[in-house]
Amino acid sequence: MAHNGTLGHFLPYLLGRRLKAVLWPDAGEGRAALIFLALICVLYGAGLAFMLNHDNAIPSSFAQKLVVALNGIFYVSALLVDFMPSYRPVQRPLPDHFPVSGRLNLLTAFLLDLVTVRRVILLLFLLVALAGAPHAWRPLGLNLLVLLSAGTASFNLRLLLSIGRWRHPLFALNVLCLLAAAGWLSTLVAQPLATTALAVLAVAGPLVLWGVALGGLGEKFSARYLTTAPESKPENQLLARLSPEWKAYLRKCWPALSIALVFKLIILVICSRMTAGRHGDPLNGVFWMSFLPTIGFTYVNNNLFGAIGAVTANEIVRLGLTKRLLLLYIRLVGPVLLLDCLVSVTLLIALFPQHRWPLLGLLPLAAATLLALGLWGSLYKAKAIGKSLDLANMRGNASNLINLLSIVFGAALFFMPWWWARIALAAVVTLTAWVPVRRVLRNEGDLRRQLWHDLKA
Repeated sequence: MAHNGTLGHFLPYLLGRRLKAVLWPDAGEGRAALIFLALICVLYGAGLAFMLNHDNAIPSSFAQKLVVALNGIFYVSALLVDFMPSYRPVQRPLPDHFPVSGRLNLLTAFLLDLVTVRRVILLLFLLVALAGAPHAWRPLGLNLLVLLSAGTASFNLRLLLSIGRWRHPLFALNVLCLLAAAGWLSTLVAQPLATTALAVLAVAGPLVLWGVALGGLGEKFSARYLTTAPESKPENQLLARLSPEWKAYLRKCWPALSIALVFKLIILVICSRMTAGRHGDPLNGVFWMSFLPTIGFTYVNNNLFGAIGAVTANEIVRLGLTKRLLLLYIRLVGPVLLLDCLVSVTLLIALFPQHRWPLLGLLPLAAATLLALGLWGSLYKAKAIGKSLDLANMRGNASNLINLLSIVFGAALFFMPWWWARIALAAVVTLTAWVPVRRVLRNEGDLRRQLWHDLKA
Protein backbone atom coordinates (compact mmCIF):
# COMPACT_ATOMS: atom_id res chain seq x y z
CA MET A 1 0.00 0.00 0.00
CA ALA A 2 1.15 3.52 -0.73
CA HIS A 3 2.14 5.61 2.29
CA ASN A 4 2.69 9.31 2.99
CA GLY A 5 0.67 10.41 0.00
CA THR A 6 2.79 8.56 -2.56
CA LEU A 7 1.43 6.26 -5.20
CA GLY A 8 3.99 3.51 -4.74
CA HIS A 9 3.14 0.65 -7.04
CA PHE A 10 -0.45 1.73 -7.72
CA LEU A 11 0.22 3.91 -10.74
CA PRO A 12 2.15 1.33 -12.81
CA TYR A 13 -0.26 -1.40 -11.67
CA LEU A 14 -3.37 0.53 -12.69
CA LEU A 15 -1.81 1.70 -15.96
CA GLY A 16 -0.78 -1.86 -16.73
CA ARG A 17 -4.31 -3.13 -16.12
CA ARG A 18 -5.76 -0.30 -18.22
CA LEU A 19 -3.39 -0.95 -21.12
CA LYS A 20 -4.13 -4.67 -20.99
CA ALA A 21 -7.88 -4.05 -20.99
CA VAL A 22 -7.58 -1.68 -23.95
CA LEU A 23 -4.96 -3.47 -26.03
CA TRP A 24 -5.92 -7.08 -25.28
CA PRO A 25 -9.58 -7.48 -24.20
CA ASP A 26 -10.69 -10.65 -22.45
CA ALA A 27 -13.38 -11.46 -25.03
CA GLY A 28 -12.16 -13.09 -28.23
CA GLU A 29 -14.44 -11.01 -30.45
CA GLY A 30 -13.06 -7.86 -28.81
CA ARG A 31 -9.53 -8.91 -29.64
CA ALA A 32 -10.48 -9.73 -33.23
CA ALA A 33 -12.19 -6.34 -33.66
CA LEU A 34 -9.19 -4.53 -32.18
CA ILE A 35 -6.76 -6.36 -34.45
CA PHE A 36 -8.97 -5.56 -37.45
CA LEU A 37 -9.08 -1.86 -36.51
CA ALA A 38 -5.32 -1.82 -35.95
CA LEU A 39 -4.69 -3.32 -39.40
CA ILE A 40 -6.98 -0.75 -41.02
CA CYS A 41 -5.16 2.08 -39.22
CA VAL A 42 -1.80 0.70 -40.33
CA LEU A 43 -3.05 0.67 -43.93
CA TYR A 44 -4.42 4.21 -43.60
CA GLY A 45 -1.18 5.39 -42.02
CA ALA A 46 0.79 3.81 -44.84
CA GLY A 47 -1.55 5.47 -47.36
CA LEU A 48 -1.05 8.87 -45.73
CA ALA A 49 2.73 8.36 -45.75
CA PHE A 50 2.56 7.46 -49.44
CA MET A 51 0.60 10.64 -50.22
CA LEU A 52 3.03 12.75 -48.22
CA ASN A 53 5.96 11.21 -50.11
CA HIS A 54 4.26 11.73 -53.49
CA ASP A 55 2.56 15.07 -52.93
CA ASN A 56 3.18 16.16 -56.50
CA ALA A 57 1.01 13.33 -57.83
CA ILE A 58 -1.95 14.32 -55.63
CA PRO A 59 -4.19 17.16 -56.93
CA SER A 60 -3.96 20.47 -55.07
CA SER A 61 -1.73 19.19 -52.29
CA PHE A 62 -4.48 16.95 -50.98
CA ALA A 63 -2.17 15.14 -48.57
CA GLN A 64 -1.21 18.35 -46.80
CA LYS A 65 -4.86 19.40 -46.56
CA LEU A 66 -5.75 16.02 -45.12
CA VAL A 67 -3.06 16.34 -42.44
CA VAL A 68 -4.52 19.71 -41.48
CA ALA A 69 -8.06 18.29 -41.48
CA LEU A 70 -6.94 15.57 -39.06
CA ASN A 71 -6.54 18.22 -36.37
CA GLY A 72 -10.23 19.04 -36.58
CA ILE A 73 -11.15 15.36 -36.61
CA PHE A 74 -9.14 14.73 -33.45
CA TYR A 75 -10.74 17.63 -31.60
CA VAL A 76 -14.27 16.71 -32.61
CA SER A 77 -13.66 13.03 -31.89
CA ALA A 78 -12.45 13.79 -28.35
CA LEU A 79 -15.53 15.85 -27.57
CA LEU A 80 -17.93 13.35 -29.15
CA VAL A 81 -16.50 10.42 -27.22
CA ASP A 82 -16.52 12.16 -23.85
CA PHE A 83 -19.70 14.24 -24.10
CA MET A 84 -21.98 12.21 -26.40
CA PRO A 85 -24.28 10.44 -26.02
CA SER A 86 -23.87 11.51 -22.40
CA TYR A 87 -21.26 13.41 -20.45
CA ARG A 88 -18.64 11.03 -18.99
CA PRO A 89 -17.64 12.20 -15.50
CA VAL A 90 -14.14 11.95 -14.04
CA GLN A 91 -13.95 9.48 -11.15
CA ARG A 92 -11.34 8.73 -8.50
CA PRO A 93 -9.35 5.63 -9.48
CA LEU A 94 -8.57 4.87 -5.81
CA PRO A 95 -11.04 5.00 -2.89
CA ASP A 96 -10.83 7.74 -0.27
CA HIS A 97 -9.58 5.43 2.47
CA PHE A 98 -6.37 4.75 0.53
CA PRO A 99 -3.54 6.99 1.82
CA VAL A 100 -3.07 8.68 -1.55
CA SER A 101 -3.24 12.44 -1.98
CA GLY A 102 -5.86 14.09 -4.14
CA ARG A 103 -3.26 15.41 -6.58
CA LEU A 104 -1.76 11.98 -7.17
CA ASN A 105 -5.24 10.53 -7.51
CA LEU A 106 -6.01 13.22 -10.09
CA LEU A 107 -2.79 12.51 -11.98
CA THR A 108 -3.67 8.81 -12.06
CA ALA A 109 -7.19 9.55 -13.26
CA PHE A 110 -5.81 11.74 -16.06
CA LEU A 111 -3.36 9.10 -17.29
CA LEU A 112 -6.00 6.37 -17.16
CA ASP A 113 -8.45 8.62 -18.98
CA LEU A 114 -6.02 9.14 -21.86
CA VAL A 115 -5.67 5.40 -22.48
CA THR A 116 -8.66 4.56 -24.67
CA VAL A 117 -9.08 2.39 -27.74
CA ARG A 118 -9.83 5.39 -29.94
CA ARG A 119 -6.71 7.31 -28.89
CA VAL A 120 -4.50 4.24 -29.18
CA ILE A 121 -5.80 3.60 -32.71
CA LEU A 122 -5.26 7.23 -33.75
CA LEU A 123 -1.79 7.19 -32.20
CA LEU A 124 -0.94 4.05 -34.17
CA PHE A 125 -2.18 5.70 -37.36
CA LEU A 126 0.02 8.76 -36.82
CA LEU A 127 3.09 6.76 -35.82
CA VAL A 128 2.84 4.61 -38.95
CA ALA A 129 2.50 7.73 -41.10
CA LEU A 130 5.46 9.34 -39.32
CA ALA A 131 7.59 6.22 -39.79
CA GLY A 132 6.74 6.16 -43.51
CA ALA A 133 7.20 9.89 -44.08
CA PRO A 134 9.75 11.17 -41.54
CA HIS A 135 10.27 14.40 -43.50
CA ALA A 136 6.69 15.40 -42.56
CA TRP A 137 7.47 15.34 -38.84
CA ARG A 138 6.24 18.87 -38.32
CA PRO A 139 2.60 18.49 -39.43
CA LEU A 140 2.39 14.95 -38.03
CA GLY A 141 4.00 16.09 -34.78
CA LEU A 142 1.37 18.83 -34.58
CA ASN A 143 -1.27 16.13 -35.06
CA LEU A 144 0.15 14.26 -32.08
CA LEU A 145 0.08 17.42 -29.95
CA VAL A 146 -3.50 18.15 -31.03
CA LEU A 147 -4.51 14.59 -30.10
CA LEU A 148 -3.03 15.07 -26.62
CA SER A 149 -4.40 18.60 -26.26
CA ALA A 150 -7.94 17.59 -27.30
CA GLY A 151 -7.99 14.81 -24.71
CA THR A 152 -6.65 17.21 -22.09
CA ALA A 153 -9.25 19.88 -22.88
CA SER A 154 -12.01 17.29 -22.60
CA PHE A 155 -10.61 16.04 -19.29
CA ASN A 156 -10.33 19.57 -17.90
CA LEU A 157 -13.95 20.37 -18.63
CA ARG A 158 -15.23 17.06 -17.29
CA LEU A 159 -13.08 17.42 -14.16
CA LEU A 160 -14.52 20.84 -13.35
CA LEU A 161 -18.04 19.56 -13.94
CA SER A 162 -17.37 16.48 -11.80
CA ILE A 163 -16.28 18.51 -8.78
CA GLY A 164 -19.03 21.10 -9.24
CA ARG A 165 -16.74 23.93 -10.35
CA TRP A 166 -18.41 24.89 -13.63
CA ARG A 167 -18.35 28.55 -12.49
CA HIS A 168 -14.62 28.40 -11.81
CA PRO A 169 -12.42 30.69 -13.96
CA LEU A 170 -10.62 27.61 -15.30
CA PHE A 171 -13.86 26.46 -16.91
CA ALA A 172 -14.18 29.72 -18.84
CA LEU A 173 -10.52 29.54 -19.86
CA ASN A 174 -10.96 25.99 -21.18
CA VAL A 175 -14.01 27.07 -23.14
CA LEU A 176 -11.89 29.92 -24.53
CA CYS A 177 -9.31 27.36 -25.69
CA LEU A 178 -12.08 25.41 -27.45
CA LEU A 179 -13.25 28.59 -29.19
CA ALA A 180 -9.67 29.28 -30.25
CA ALA A 181 -9.46 25.74 -31.63
CA ALA A 182 -12.71 26.27 -33.53
CA GLY A 183 -11.40 29.49 -35.04
CA TRP A 184 -8.06 27.93 -35.95
CA LEU A 185 -9.43 24.70 -37.40
CA SER A 186 -12.25 26.34 -39.32
CA THR A 187 -9.68 28.35 -41.36
CA LEU A 188 -11.96 31.40 -41.08
CA VAL A 189 -9.03 33.47 -39.83
CA ALA A 190 -6.72 34.32 -42.75
CA GLN A 191 -4.08 36.45 -41.05
CA PRO A 192 -0.92 34.37 -40.30
CA LEU A 193 -0.22 36.05 -36.97
CA ALA A 194 -3.77 35.53 -35.71
CA THR A 195 -3.75 31.94 -36.95
CA THR A 196 -0.51 31.23 -35.09
CA ALA A 197 -1.86 32.80 -31.89
CA LEU A 198 -5.05 30.73 -32.09
CA ALA A 199 -3.04 27.55 -32.75
CA VAL A 200 -0.81 28.15 -29.73
CA LEU A 201 -3.81 28.89 -27.50
CA ALA A 202 -5.72 25.87 -28.80
CA VAL A 203 -2.84 23.40 -28.40
CA ALA A 204 -0.84 24.69 -25.43
CA GLY A 205 -3.72 26.26 -23.50
CA PRO A 206 -5.38 23.03 -22.27
CA LEU A 207 -2.01 21.57 -21.22
CA VAL A 208 -1.17 24.65 -19.15
CA LEU A 209 -4.66 24.74 -17.63
CA TRP A 210 -4.34 21.07 -16.72
CA GLY A 211 -1.21 21.86 -14.72
CA VAL A 212 -3.00 24.74 -13.00
CA ALA A 213 -5.96 22.48 -12.16
CA LEU A 214 -3.63 19.82 -10.78
CA GLY A 215 -1.96 22.31 -8.47
CA GLY A 216 -5.02 24.31 -7.46
CA LEU A 217 -7.86 21.77 -7.41
CA GLY A 218 -6.02 18.50 -6.85
CA GLU A 219 -6.78 18.35 -3.13
CA LYS A 220 -10.49 18.77 -3.85
CA PHE A 221 -10.51 15.60 -5.96
CA SER A 222 -12.25 13.49 -3.32
CA ALA A 223 -15.64 11.95 -2.71
CA ARG A 224 -16.59 14.96 -0.60
CA TYR A 225 -16.50 17.29 -3.61
CA LEU A 226 -17.36 14.93 -6.48
CA THR A 227 -20.92 15.46 -7.65
CA THR A 228 -23.31 12.52 -7.97
CA ALA A 229 -25.93 12.20 -10.65
CA PRO A 230 -29.56 12.03 -9.49
CA GLU A 231 -31.04 8.55 -9.46
CA SER A 232 -34.08 9.56 -11.49
CA LYS A 233 -34.52 12.34 -14.01
CA PRO A 234 -37.85 14.04 -14.77
CA GLU A 235 -39.27 13.00 -18.10
CA ASN A 236 -38.84 15.45 -20.92
CA GLN A 237 -42.13 17.26 -21.63
CA LEU A 238 -41.75 16.89 -25.39
CA LEU A 239 -40.99 13.19 -25.01
CA ALA A 240 -44.04 12.75 -22.78
CA ARG A 241 -46.34 13.86 -25.62
CA LEU A 242 -45.06 11.21 -28.03
CA SER A 243 -46.56 7.79 -28.66
CA PRO A 244 -45.13 4.82 -26.70
CA GLU A 245 -43.21 3.47 -29.70
CA TRP A 246 -41.59 6.86 -30.38
CA LYS A 247 -40.66 7.17 -26.70
CA ALA A 248 -38.96 3.76 -26.78
CA TYR A 249 -37.25 4.56 -30.08
CA LEU A 250 -35.85 7.95 -29.07
CA ARG A 251 -34.85 6.91 -25.55
CA LYS A 252 -32.73 4.11 -26.94
CA CYS A 253 -31.59 5.51 -30.27
CA TRP A 254 -31.32 9.31 -30.05
CA PRO A 255 -27.57 9.23 -29.18
CA ALA A 256 -26.71 7.17 -32.25
CA LEU A 257 -29.04 9.18 -34.49
CA SER A 258 -27.53 12.43 -33.21
CA ILE A 259 -23.97 11.23 -33.75
CA ALA A 260 -24.85 10.04 -37.26
CA LEU A 261 -26.21 13.51 -38.03
CA VAL A 262 -23.10 15.18 -36.59
CA PHE A 263 -20.85 12.94 -38.70
CA LYS A 264 -22.93 13.79 -41.80
CA LEU A 265 -22.57 17.52 -41.19
CA ILE A 266 -18.85 17.36 -40.45
CA ILE A 267 -17.93 15.14 -43.39
CA LEU A 268 -20.03 17.03 -45.93
CA VAL A 269 -18.70 20.40 -44.77
CA ILE A 270 -15.10 19.15 -44.96
CA CYS A 271 -15.75 17.69 -48.42
CA SER A 272 -17.19 20.99 -49.61
CA ARG A 273 -14.10 22.84 -48.35
CA MET A 274 -11.73 20.39 -50.00
CA THR A 275 -13.43 20.04 -53.39
CA ALA A 276 -10.59 20.24 -55.89
CA GLY A 277 -12.28 22.14 -58.70
CA ARG A 278 -11.44 20.70 -62.07
CA HIS A 279 -9.67 17.75 -60.48
CA GLY A 280 -12.90 16.52 -58.91
CA ASP A 281 -13.52 15.83 -55.25
CA PRO A 282 -10.53 14.13 -53.59
CA LEU A 283 -12.83 12.97 -50.76
CA ASN A 284 -15.25 11.18 -53.09
CA GLY A 285 -14.66 7.92 -51.24
CA VAL A 286 -15.95 9.47 -48.01
CA PHE A 287 -18.54 11.87 -49.41
CA TRP A 288 -20.98 9.25 -50.67
CA MET A 289 -21.41 7.46 -47.34
CA SER A 290 -22.35 10.65 -45.51
CA PHE A 291 -24.41 12.06 -48.41
CA LEU A 292 -26.55 8.94 -48.68
CA PRO A 293 -28.54 7.95 -45.54
CA THR A 294 -26.20 5.02 -44.90
CA ILE A 295 -24.77 5.92 -41.47
CA GLY A 296 -28.14 6.11 -39.74
CA PHE A 297 -29.08 2.64 -40.96
CA THR A 298 -25.80 1.00 -40.00
CA TYR A 299 -26.01 2.59 -36.55
CA VAL A 300 -29.70 2.03 -35.72
CA ASN A 301 -32.32 1.23 -38.33
CA ASN A 302 -30.86 -2.02 -39.64
CA ASN A 303 -31.88 -3.42 -36.25
CA LEU A 304 -34.99 -1.38 -35.47
CA PHE A 305 -37.00 -4.20 -33.88
CA GLY A 306 -34.02 -5.05 -31.68
CA ALA A 307 -33.59 -1.41 -30.66
CA ILE A 308 -37.23 -1.23 -29.54
CA GLY A 309 -37.25 -4.81 -28.29
CA ALA A 310 -39.90 -4.29 -25.58
CA VAL A 311 -42.40 -2.75 -28.04
CA THR A 312 -41.73 -5.47 -30.62
CA ALA A 313 -42.05 -8.27 -28.07
CA ASN A 314 -45.34 -6.82 -26.82
CA GLU A 315 -46.66 -6.65 -30.38
CA ILE A 316 -45.70 -10.27 -31.05
CA VAL A 317 -47.30 -11.50 -27.81
CA ARG A 318 -50.55 -9.61 -28.36
CA LEU A 319 -51.14 -10.00 -32.09
CA GLY A 320 -48.24 -11.90 -33.66
CA LEU A 321 -46.84 -10.76 -37.00
CA THR A 322 -49.33 -8.39 -38.60
CA LYS A 323 -49.27 -5.33 -40.81
CA ARG A 324 -49.07 -3.27 -37.60
CA LEU A 325 -45.43 -4.36 -37.30
CA LEU A 326 -44.71 -3.15 -40.82
CA LEU A 327 -46.49 0.14 -40.17
CA LEU A 328 -44.44 0.51 -36.97
CA TYR A 329 -41.25 0.17 -39.04
CA ILE A 330 -42.43 2.80 -41.53
CA ARG A 331 -43.65 5.21 -38.82
CA LEU A 332 -40.31 5.18 -37.02
CA VAL A 333 -37.79 4.85 -39.83
CA GLY A 334 -39.62 6.98 -42.39
CA PRO A 335 -39.40 10.40 -40.65
CA VAL A 336 -35.76 9.82 -39.66
CA LEU A 337 -34.90 8.84 -43.23
CA LEU A 338 -36.76 11.88 -44.61
CA LEU A 339 -34.88 14.23 -42.26
CA ASP A 340 -31.55 12.64 -43.26
CA CYS A 341 -32.32 13.16 -46.96
CA LEU A 342 -33.46 16.76 -46.40
CA VAL A 343 -30.19 17.56 -44.64
CA SER A 344 -28.28 16.07 -47.59
CA VAL A 345 -30.34 18.13 -50.06
CA THR A 346 -29.78 21.35 -48.11
CA LEU A 347 -26.03 20.86 -47.72
CA LEU A 348 -25.51 19.82 -51.35
CA ILE A 349 -27.37 22.87 -52.69
CA ALA A 350 -25.79 25.28 -50.20
CA LEU A 351 -22.17 24.09 -50.20
CA PHE A 352 -21.44 22.34 -53.50
CA PRO A 353 -21.26 23.58 -57.12
CA GLN A 354 -24.19 23.04 -59.45
CA HIS A 355 -22.52 20.27 -61.41
CA ARG A 356 -22.98 18.03 -58.34
CA TRP A 357 -26.69 18.72 -57.94
CA PRO A 358 -27.73 15.79 -60.19
CA LEU A 359 -26.60 13.56 -57.29
CA LEU A 360 -29.88 14.48 -55.60
CA GLY A 361 -31.51 11.81 -57.75
CA LEU A 362 -29.58 9.18 -55.79
CA LEU A 363 -31.40 9.95 -52.54
CA PRO A 364 -34.77 8.32 -53.38
CA LEU A 365 -32.97 5.30 -54.86
CA ALA A 366 -30.78 4.89 -51.79
CA ALA A 367 -33.75 5.47 -49.46
CA ALA A 368 -35.79 2.68 -51.05
CA THR A 369 -32.79 0.33 -51.05
CA LEU A 370 -31.90 0.98 -47.43
CA LEU A 371 -35.52 0.66 -46.31
CA ALA A 372 -35.67 -2.81 -47.84
CA LEU A 373 -32.34 -3.90 -46.36
CA GLY A 374 -33.29 -2.43 -42.98
CA LEU A 375 -36.50 -4.47 -42.96
CA TRP A 376 -34.55 -7.63 -43.75
CA GLY A 377 -32.10 -6.91 -40.95
CA SER A 378 -34.77 -5.91 -38.43
CA LEU A 379 -36.76 -9.11 -38.99
CA TYR A 380 -34.16 -11.78 -39.72
CA LYS A 381 -31.04 -10.41 -37.97
CA ALA A 382 -32.53 -8.71 -34.92
CA LYS A 383 -30.25 -8.30 -31.90
CA ALA A 384 -31.39 -7.65 -28.37
CA ILE A 385 -29.82 -4.41 -27.10
CA GLY A 386 -29.27 -4.33 -23.37
CA LYS A 387 -27.47 -0.98 -23.16
CA SER A 388 -27.68 2.42 -24.76
CA LEU A 389 -26.20 2.95 -28.19
CA ASP A 390 -22.94 4.89 -28.06
CA LEU A 391 -19.76 5.29 -30.08
CA ALA A 392 -18.25 2.13 -28.60
CA ASN A 393 -21.01 -0.27 -29.62
CA MET A 394 -23.20 1.34 -32.28
CA ARG A 395 -22.21 -0.73 -35.29
CA GLY A 396 -22.08 -3.91 -33.19
CA ASN A 397 -25.77 -3.53 -32.35
CA ALA A 398 -26.85 -4.30 -35.90
CA SER A 399 -26.14 -7.23 -38.19
CA ASN A 400 -22.67 -7.03 -39.71
CA LEU A 401 -23.99 -8.70 -42.87
CA ILE A 402 -26.83 -6.22 -43.37
CA ASN A 403 -24.52 -3.30 -42.57
CA LEU A 404 -22.02 -4.57 -45.15
CA LEU A 405 -24.78 -4.94 -47.76
CA SER A 406 -26.00 -1.41 -47.00
CA ILE A 407 -22.52 -0.02 -47.57
CA VAL A 408 -21.90 -2.10 -50.70
CA PHE A 409 -25.20 -1.20 -52.37
CA GLY A 410 -24.80 2.45 -51.37
CA ALA A 411 -21.35 2.52 -52.97
CA ALA A 412 -22.68 0.79 -56.08
CA LEU A 413 -25.46 3.36 -56.47
CA PHE A 414 -23.01 6.23 -56.10
CA PHE A 415 -20.14 5.02 -58.28
CA MET A 416 -22.16 3.42 -61.11
CA PRO A 417 -21.83 5.62 -64.21
CA TRP A 418 -25.23 4.68 -65.73
CA TRP A 419 -28.51 5.87 -64.26
CA TRP A 420 -30.44 2.98 -65.78
CA ALA A 421 -28.20 0.54 -63.87
CA ARG A 422 -28.71 2.50 -60.66
CA ILE A 423 -32.50 2.47 -61.05
CA ALA A 424 -32.47 -1.25 -61.91
CA LEU A 425 -30.32 -2.12 -58.88
CA ALA A 426 -32.50 -0.07 -56.52
CA ALA A 427 -35.66 -1.64 -57.95
CA VAL A 428 -34.35 -5.19 -57.56
CA VAL A 429 -33.21 -4.67 -53.97
CA THR A 430 -36.45 -2.90 -53.06
CA LEU A 431 -38.59 -5.66 -54.56
CA THR A 432 -36.83 -8.26 -52.40
CA ALA A 433 -38.63 -6.68 -49.43
CA TRP A 434 -41.80 -8.40 -50.65
CA VAL A 435 -40.47 -11.66 -49.19
CA PRO A 436 -40.38 -10.51 -45.53
CA VAL A 437 -43.55 -8.44 -46.05
CA ARG A 438 -45.46 -11.50 -47.26
CA ARG A 439 -44.19 -13.65 -44.41
CA VAL A 440 -45.23 -11.02 -41.89
CA LEU A 441 -48.69 -10.67 -43.39
CA ARG A 442 -49.10 -14.46 -43.23
CA ASN A 443 -47.97 -14.46 -39.58
CA GLU A 444 -45.58 -17.32 -40.33
CA GLY A 445 -44.63 -19.23 -37.22
CA ASP A 446 -40.97 -19.78 -38.13
CA LEU A 447 -40.27 -16.08 -38.57
CA ARG A 448 -42.29 -15.20 -35.48
CA ARG A 449 -40.39 -17.69 -33.33
CA GLN A 450 -37.03 -16.61 -34.79
CA LEU A 451 -37.73 -12.94 -34.09
CA TRP A 452 -38.94 -13.74 -30.57
CA HIS A 453 -35.82 -15.82 -29.92
CA ASP A 454 -33.54 -13.05 -31.22
CA LEU A 455 -35.18 -10.47 -29.00
CA LYS A 456 -34.87 -12.68 -25.95
CA ALA A 457 -31.24 -13.74 -26.66
